[in-house]
Amino acid sequence: MLKSANILRSRLFRPNWYRIAPPTNRSFHTSKPRFIDPYASLGVSKDASEKEIKKKYYELAKKYHPDVNKEAGADKKFQDIQNSYEILSDADKRRQYDQFGSSAFNGQAGSGPSGYPGGQPGQGFGGGFGFDPFGGGGNFGNFEDIFSAFTGQRSNRGQRARQVEVYKGEDIEVLVQLSLEEAASGTTKKVRYSVIDECKTCNGSGLKEGAKPQTCGHCHGTGTAMHVIQGGFQMASTCPTCGGSGEVVSKSSECSSCHGEGVKHDIKTYDAVIPPGVRDGSRLMERNLGDSPGIRKSAMIRTQKGDLIVRIKLKAHPLFKRYNNDLLYEAHLPVTTAILGGKVQIPTLQGAKLKINIPSGTKHGETIVVPNQGMPINSRSNGDLKVKILIDPFKPSNETQTVLLEALADSIGDKDARRKYKPLHEVEETDNNEASTDAAAPKEGLFRKLIKKVLPKD
Repeated sequence: MLKSANILRSRLFRPNWYRIAPPTNRSFHTSKPRFIDPYASLGVSKDASEKEIKKKYYELAKKYHPDVNKEAGADKKFQDIQNSYEILSDADKRRQYDQFGSSAFNGQAGSGPSGYPGGQPGQGFGGGFGFDPFGGGGNFGNFEDIFSAFTGQRSNRGQRARQVEVYKGEDIEVLVQLSLEEAASGTTKKVRYSVIDECKTCNGSGLKEGAKPQTCGHCHGTGTAMHVIQGGFQMASTCPTCGGSGEVVSKSSECSSCHGEGVKHDIKTYDAVIPPGVRDGSRLMERNLGDSPGIRKSAMIRTQKGDLIVRIKLKAHPLFKRYNNDLLYEAHLPVTTAILGGKVQIPTLQGAKLKINIPSGTKHGETIVVPNQGMPINSRSNGDLKVKILIDPFKPSNETQTVLLEALADSIGDKDARRKYKPLHEVEETDNNEASTDAAAPKEGLFRKLIKKVLPKD
C-alpha cells in the first residue's frame, strides 16, 4: 500500500486483499516403515505440556529441516520429529500411545504397511492426522511453511513466481434522514460524499501517457522484502518501497493529475433509491461506490472499490409511532364518548381522515386496531394502525355539569362521590311532603327535581 495515500484521507488504509494463486499438491513418501518413541524423538518427558511439546518441536524443526540442514540423516531425523509431533499434538492419539505404546498404531489400530496410522508417516487413523504443519505436508514443505504454521503469517520467497494481488478499498457510510411518510412511500435521496477515486487521467497507473514504471530496486520486482529473524532464518513481508507492486514511478514519469498516486480525492453525488417500508437503522449497500484502495494498479496488482453504505435514520413523527410494520396513534376522548360510545375521526399517515367506532364503555388504555393502515410490508399488504384510547380527565366547570354528574352518581349508586347538593332521595322526600298538602298538584319530573337542587325556593 502506498504510504502517500494517507495524505488523501486521514484514516489509515487497510484494504482487505486476497490472492489468486494456483493450488499446490504435495505428497509424503517414506522408504522404510519404522516406529520410534515420540517422547524420545522430541526429547520431552511423558508429562510435558502441550506448550512444551510445541516449543520443542519448533526448536528441532528449525535445526533439522532439510532446507537449512544439509547434513546426512537430517531429513530422516526431521521426518521422525514431524511424526512424533503429529502423535503428541493430538490429545486422543497421545492418550492411545500412553496406554498401548506402539501397538496403538499397528494393524489392530487400523495401520497400513508402515506401522504408522493409516499406513504412512504423516497419516493418522482413517488416513491422516489432523495436524499438518506444512499446509498439505509435502517433501518436508519448506522452512517458511513451518514459520507460518506457528505464527499465522504467510510468506513468499523471492524466488517464487509472483502472484496477482487484489486490493479492495474502504467502504463509505453516509447517513440519510427520512420522515415517516417518506419511509412509508419510498423515495429517492441525493447524497453527497467524499471519496478516494481512481485517477481518470492515468486510469489508476500513476503514469503519464507513454511512460513505463521501473523495477523496484529494493525488492528487485518481487514485491516482497526478506528479513533475517533470530536464528539466521528469513521471513518475507510486503516491500515498503513499492507497496508490493514490484514497481516504482520516477518523478519524470508521474501522472501530472494524481502525482503518481493513481488515486485522487473527489466529491461525488449519488441518487439513493429508498424502498417503501424501510426501517430505522437499515443499511442499504451500493456496490463499488466506495473508496479505491490507496495503491497504484499494475500488471500484478488489481484494485476493487469499496461499497457505499446508506444508513437510514427516521425522524420522530408528531402523531404516529412506528413498531415494526404497525403504527400507533393515541386518540384522546371525552369521558362521555367513552361511556356512551360513538364515532370519532382520526388521521392516517397518508393525510386522509378515517372514522372509527368507539364501543360503549371503552376503557382508558384500550387499543382499537384498524387493519392495513400501517407501514408497507410488500406491494400487497401493510401493517395495522393501532389506536390507543386515552380518556381525558373531566372536571365540572359550572352548576349544570355538577348537578348532572351528581345525579349520575345517584343513578349508579355511587355513595362515595363528593357532593355539593343534597342526594336525590332527600330531594324526593321533600317533594313528597310538599305533595301531601296538595294531592291535586301535578307530579314533577326528574329534570324539575334537579332544578330544585340548584335554584333557591320562592
